[in-house]
Amino acid sequence: MLRHRGPRTVLTTVKELDAFPKIPESYSETSARGGAISICTFLLIFILVISEVGFFLDTRLKFKYQVDVEYNEKVWLNFDITVASDCRLIGADVVDVTGQAWVFTEEIKEKQVNFELSPEESFLRDSLLKKKAVLLDEDDGTKISEIAIKHGFNATQIYFQAEKDSSLGPFDACRFYGNVLVNKVSGNFHIVAGKSIPLRGGHAHLSFLANNVNYNFSHRINHFSFGDMKVGFINVLDGDEHLTNVQGATFQYYINAVATHISSRRFNTNTYQFSVSEQSTLTDNSMGIAGIFFKYSFSPIAVEIQEQSMPLGRFFVRLCGIVGGIFATSHIINILIGIVSDYTKQKRTDLSSKTNAATLKTATLLSDSAPVNNSVS
Repeated sequence: MLRHRGPRTVLTTVKELDAFPKIPESYSETSARGGAISICTFLLIFILVISEVGFFLDTRLKFKYQVDVEYNEKVWLNFDITVASDCRLIGADVVDVTGQAWVFTEEIKEKQVNFELSPEESFLRDSLLKKKAVLLDEDDGTKISEIAIKHGFNATQIYFQAEKDSSLGPFDACRFYGNVLVNKVSGNFHIVAGKSIPLRGGHAHLSFLANNVNYNFSHRINHFSFGDMKVGFINVLDGDEHLTNVQGATFQYYINAVATHISSRRFNTNTYQFSVSEQSTLTDNSMGIAGIFFKYSFSPIAVEIQEQSMPLGRFFVRLCGIVGGIFATSHIINILIGIVSDYTKQKRTDLSSKTNAATLKTATLLSDSAPVNNSVS
């Protein structure tokens, strides 16, 4: 006769699907070896989890390269340059390959200053030059560059000192600073002898008025950049200084600018980074115009820099992999050590048994071969 068991409950069904059976504590055995491995396991898990959390909280920069299609846009040219000559003897303007020339009377600001830096400016320049020196290092330079981009390094620390400069005369230098909107084509920003005057289809510099005047093109580039000034780049020309005693000196900077879009946690901006090569020559006044020339061009390649962090799901997967992997590996190591230990003990036991058996056998043989003394009374 069959006994009716009744309907199975959901809890009973779930219990039968348990993939993690519980072993009673009375069936488990602890050992000093297992305790030592457990301590090492938990310590290693703790160290790796802390490291993984730090990696998750940190961000990384991803670089993408593409063709620059924004060729019709205008670009801001930002500059702050101090020249060791009187402002009445020199002038600055821009000309590009389209034949367009501008004499910026309002955008390019001029200010009579002392060529020697104030203590505050000297401190800012020295700190900037130290950062640029670190950038030349392959490892530390990469770290400094990433930090500057992530935290939005302020490239205008020295630039804004031009507005605050309240030094007293007599002055021996002229400071040119401002922001000029230029075409996105090759061009030339220059500071030369003589004031510039607009002409039909171009401009001219009245340098012949300065032929008998001592002017000096020793200069300091406090800031030079394209695009947004408040970005995370340490511009390659910022803080550079060139001194000369030659009146007919010409300094030329050949600049190649690359459009760069930065998308970080702190800011999003469109700016430019650039490379530069320099050349200085002595110019005969009858053969050319002495001065400072920034000849720039724009690369057809654009760079996109994105600050990215690890997705939360990937973080949890990596944590599970660390914890589970270490536990599984430590369990395997514990089993292997146990096997080796048991094998070694078994070998020692067998060796001891064989030694004892041989000793017993030897003793038996010796007792059998010993003479027997029978006494007759």
